[in-house]
Amino acid sequence: MAKIHCGNASLPSCLITFIFLQFLPHGNGKADFSVLGPPGPLLAIVGQDKSLPCKLSPNISAEGMELKWYRDHLFSVVHMYKNGEDVYEEQMEEYQGRTTFIRDHIARGEATVTIHNITTFDNGTYHCLFKEHTSHSEATLWLKVAGLGSVPRIQVADTQDKGTWADCTSAGWFPEPQVEWRDLRGQMMPAMTHFLVSATTGLLTVMSRVVLQDKAVEGLTCSISNPLLPERKVVAHHLAAPLFRRFLSMEWRPVLPLILIALGLATVALVCVFGKHTREEPKTCVEKEAEDEDGVSPSLDPDTSSPKLMVSEDQKNVRRLLFEQDLPPSSRRFDQDPCVLAQEQFWAGRYYWEVEVGDRKAWILGVCLESLGREGRIPKSPKHGLWAVEFYKKKFWALTYPRTRLSPPQPFRLVGVLLDCDAGEISFYNVTCGSLVYKFSGLAFSGPLKPFFCLWTHDPRPLTLCSVVTETQDTEPSGGP
Repeated sequence: MAKIHCGNASLPSCLITFIFLQFLPHGNGKADFSVLGPPGPLLAIVGQDKSLPCKLSPNISAEGMELKWYRDHLFSVVHMYKNGEDVYEEQMEEYQGRTTFIRDHIARGEATVTIHNITTFDNGTYHCLFKEHTSHSEATLWLKVAGLGSVPRIQVADTQDKGTWADCTSAGWFPEPQVEWRDLRGQMMPAMTHFLVSATTGLLTVMSRVVLQDKAVEGLTCSISNPLLPERKVVAHHLAAPLFRRFLSMEWRPVLPLILIALGLATVALVCVFGKHTREEPKTCVEKEAEDEDGVSPSLDPDTSSPKLMVSEDQKNVRRLLFEQDLPPSSRRFDQDPCVLAQEQFWAGRYYWEVEVGDRKAWILGVCLESLGREGRIPKSPKHGLWAVEFYKKKFWALTYPRTRLSPPQPFRLVGVLLDCDAGEISFYNVTCGSLVYKFSGLAFSGPLKPFFCLWTHDPRPLTLCSVVTETQDTEPSGGP
C-alpha cells in the first residue's frame, strides 16, 4: 500500500488523497510473470506419448495457481489443474483418460501435461495458461503429428488390354507422404498417386501406380517418406523377363511364323511316334509358372505367420512345425491358429492364383480382409471377413455359415482361386479337372483383401504358391460346380 506524507497539507487534503489511492486498480489482468513454451514445434508419433511442457519466467512457484492446457478456445480443455489437484469436469471427451499432469517441478514454475496414445486428431495448436487471482499469462505450443506407414508392397500385372503396370501400396501415414519410383538404374519414373483417408484414425493409405512403357526395365523400387521424419520405407521388386517376350524383342519377328509352324509339325510327329493316348498328368508348379508369363507370384508374409509355421526363404511355401518357434509377439502375427497371409493385397480388379496342396491331409485356403483379427482362435466365416474352403478328415467344406459340404469329382492337388473384387465374387477351382468347386458371390468388401492359408495337423508336407497373380480376362476356367 502506498504511504501518504501530508507534510503541511491540511487534513481534508490528505484524506482525499488516501481515498483516491484506495480506488486505484491494483492490476489490470496482466501478470508480473510470463509463461514460456517450447521454442519450436513438437514432433509426436502416432501411437506414442507426447509431453507439452510450460514454465514460468521468473521461476516462481505455480503451486497455488490454476493451470490449464486447451485447444482452440478456453472451453476446449485438454487438462486442468486447480487448487492442488486435477480437474476433469471440463475436459474434452477425446482427452478423457489420455492425459497425465506432471507437477514434479511445480515449485519452480514448471509443469507438463502428457498426452498418451497420440492420434492424428491431436495434430495442431495448444495453449497453456497459468492464472493467479486476476492475473494470468499463457504460451502457445505447436504439435506436429507424424505417422510412419507400413513397408510398401509392389504388385505387378501384365495384361493385353491395359499393358504392364505396377502398384505400390502402404497404409498408416500422416501427413501426406512423398512417393518416389525408380528403376534399378536409379532413374525416376512418373507415377499416379492417390491417398485414402480413414475416417476413424485419420491415417492415409497410399496407392501409387506406374505404367511400364519401357519393356527393358528389369526392376523397380518404390520409396515412401514422411516429410516430418528421416525414416524412409523402400521396397525393391525384380521383374521376371518372360522368355516369350525376350524372344519377341529379338529381331526374329520376320521368321517367327515359320518357326512356330516347324515347332507344330515337330510336335505332331512326336505324338505320332510315341502314341501319346494316355491322359495328361496334372501340371506341376514349375510347369504352370513357365506358362504364366504375366504378373508376379503371391508371396507369403513371414511377419503374419504363426509360430507353428515355417515360411521358406523364397516365401513361396509354408509347412507345419512339430514345435512352436520362439518369436517376438506382434499384433500382425497369428498367435494361436497355424495361419499365414500373403504379402499382396487387392483393392479392385480380377485376380487368379493357384496353390499346390498335394497330398496334405488338412488345410484351409482362401481370401480374408486385411483387418482380420489374429489373436486367439480365428472365427472362420464370411461375417468375420474370411471366405475359404477347407479339407479336413478327408472331407471338403466351404466355410460358409453354416458350412457347406463339397463333393468334387476328383481329389484336390492344385487349387485355383479367382478373386473378382468389382463383382464381389470369390471362386475356387479344382485345377486337376478344371472344374468350379464353389463360388462366394454378392459380396461387399469393407477393406483390402489378402490370400489366406492355414495348416491343420502336423503333416510335414507344405502348401506351395505356384502360380502368378494376374489380372484375368473376362473368361473364367471352364467347368461348373
